[in-house]
Amino acid sequence: MDAGAAREAALLEAMRDAGTVGERARVAELSQMEGGWSRHTWAATVSDPDAGELEVIVRVRPPGALLDTDLAQEFRTYRALVDTPVPTPSLHGMVDAGDTPFDGPFFVMERLPGRSPNVWRPRERKLLEADWGGDRGYARDLVDALAAIHALPAAAVEGAVVARDFAATLDHWQGVQSEQALVDDPVVEEAYAWARSREPDPVAPRLVHGDYRIGNCLIDDGRVTGVLDWELSFVGDPRFDLGYVALDYHAGKFAKPGSPLLNGVAERDWFERRYAAATGMTVDREAVRTFSVVGLLMLYAILVTGLRHYDDRATDDIRLAWTRFALPGLRQDMIRLMGW
Repeated sequence: MDAGAAREAALLEAMRDAGTVGERARVAELSQMEGGWSRHTWAATVSDPDAGELEVIVRVRPPGALLDTDLAQEFRTYRALVDTPVPTPSLHGMVDAGDTPFDGPFFVMERLPGRSPNVWRPRERKLLEADWGGDRGYARDLVDALAAIHALPAAAVEGAVVARDFAATLDHWQGVQSEQALVDDPVVEEAYAWARSREPDPVAPRLVHGDYRIGNCLIDDGRVTGVLDWELSFVGDPRFDLGYVALDYHAGKFAKPGSPLLNGVAERDWFERRYAAATGMTVDREAVRTFSVVGLLMLYAILVTGLRHYDDRATDDIRLAWTRFALPGLRQDMIRLMGW
């Protein structure tokens, strides 16, 4: 059996085990999609005489992934979000074994309509900004989906998602930074000390997406149709997502400035007012500022992990080498947010 046929067989077996399709189901099309830093993504069309034609996504954790994150936890997070107001796909099975024809464990989920925008491409950034001057569908949906995530009580994902309080979050990413960085960075070390000195008063723990931004959503016809990429989710302080989504980096800043709008889609004051109205939570800008620095530290640790993989020749993905160009901007934003 060739590699393509083996992947099709593995996909069908996973879906049959989940009860999604029957024995007569066949894969009409299967192809790998572009992108993917710590997950590989395949798109498939599966035809079944009983279930009809299904468009699905196969999400794979490959060997040598950028982040050592738990695919099974990500699957459990999606499962916990079924039948909630958070727009996420339905699930069609999982294979947790590492030795699969997809070169790693994988799960299968519904393919929702739309595409993920890339704010680092000027043309796409302009399309997002244009929505703010028009219907504001992206802006409304981005904040409303975040409010829906944070409205879920921690009990809804208890036992499915790792729990991390403020200190544990810093401990985790500082550990990654210490292990993976090729050189010591005094600004980063000072930023960890600064964040630890500003631990906010605790709030009720909630499900935290952990990488919430427009680039991890699907958009279609002026609306957000799905929230994806839950691999960094945890139960903790929901203000982490508020600080993270507000980063200039996620408005398209890389080597050059990006959009003046939050995530390229909304004015920040408007975003926070709508979030507060939807959740009943007061948005404390100082607490959010602290979490923005924590988000930058997480990003920094992730990017230096990519550099480490490339330097160790664990991968030949040139994108991981390019990430070094983002580090000066992240460092500048840390300094600005800390008021240095």
